[in-house]
Amino acid sequence: MKNFTKLLAVILVCIIALSSAACSLTPQWSYKEGDNELAIGVYIYALNSAYGQAQSYAQQTEAYDAEAGTYNGETSFLDVEITDDDGTTMVASEWIKQEADMTLRTILAIDYEFERLGATIDEADVEGYKAYAKECWEYDPYYSTYGEQYISPYKDVYEPLGVSYESFEYFYTSSVKQQAVFDALYGAGGEKEVTDKELTAYFTENYTSYTYFNTNLYKSVEVENEDGTKTNENEALSKKESDKIKADFKSYVDSINAGTKLDDVVKNYMKDYEIQDDPRISNVEILADSVIGEDLVKEIEKLKEGKASSKVIGADNSQVIYFFYKEAIKNQIDKYIGDATNRATVLKNYKDEEFTKYIEDLANTLNITVSDAVNDYEPSMFEVEAETVQ
Repeated sequence: MKNFTKLLAVILVCIIALSSAACSLTPQWSYKEGDNELAIGVYIYALNSAYGQAQSYAQQTEAYDAEAGTYNGETSFLDVEITDDDGTTMVASEWIKQEADMTLRTILAIDYEFERLGATIDEADVEGYKAYAKECWEYDPYYSTYGEQYISPYKDVYEPLGVSYESFEYFYTSSVKQQAVFDALYGAGGEKEVTDKELTAYFTENYTSYTYFNTNLYKSVEVENEDGTKTNENEALSKKESDKIKADFKSYVDSINAGTKLDDVVKNYMKDYEIQDDPRISNVEILADSVIGEDLVKEIEKLKEGKASSKVIGADNSQVIYFFYKEAIKNQIDKYIGDATNRATVLKNYKDEEFTKYIEDLANTLNITVSDAVNDYEPSMFEVEAETVQ
């Protein structure tokens, strides 16, 4: 099932690889449902976003030669067969058009539901998205942070493509409407309202609360090279040093499993290793979605709540020893179900796939008309001809 965020990733992405291809600037609608018409610039923007996504998939295929920057010897990837994150395999050019088509159908489905549900939006959120879109259009997404060293107006790229500022801004403000529809369906009083009891059950069954800290079983040493230069390399600790650290970590684990509080164990670790700042890394998350690394996830998954373990990960001169602790997830219920911001995140994880399918099904049942003008735009319009090397 396609994640809804992926389906409308074009709404939130501000940095997109673009070319300087040109097209007609004649005002024209592209897709419409009832009286709701989407400008042709909205389609071009979606097509270009799909082009960038397809290119990243093509670069993961055997056809791609990274050194030469070619695909089966050609500069274009549009004829390469790609596989997306959902496992769909298709020729790149066809995938791009299909993705852009579904993006616009989904947008119209969201607009339809927004009106049907009588959903409302926070005007402050809309204005925030508009302000950010304007900054990207006139200056650069990094302009407000880094100043004039980052000035690369998106309008210089989008306008030649046939995308007006109104179409560009539309994608930023649409995400507010998307969230409003989700809230109207699954929030308090919604048609598919999720109660605290139901959400708590999902949370306790799917989330894990864990803490870990670690120590290297190697040190950095300066090595003099044959040419006289010096570099730093990792050198494994002596067996005596390594065994001492492993014994310490075992004592921390044994203390937890004997009933000692985590805070006290951490204090002992900090004292033993003369650490000033709290070394703990703590998270409450769905482990399947974690980015901490497969080895760490596997060790945490094996733990029972309220218990600890230690594990050496790595090999030779890159070994690291970890201390793991898994907290009872029920201890986090108030913080994650009782807090509005955290509750919204849990709710999105719970109902995201269902919402995606709901909107996709709606998009496929609505009476949506596609303008013939859409056929004037092909993925090849974004390709840059290779310069002839003399």
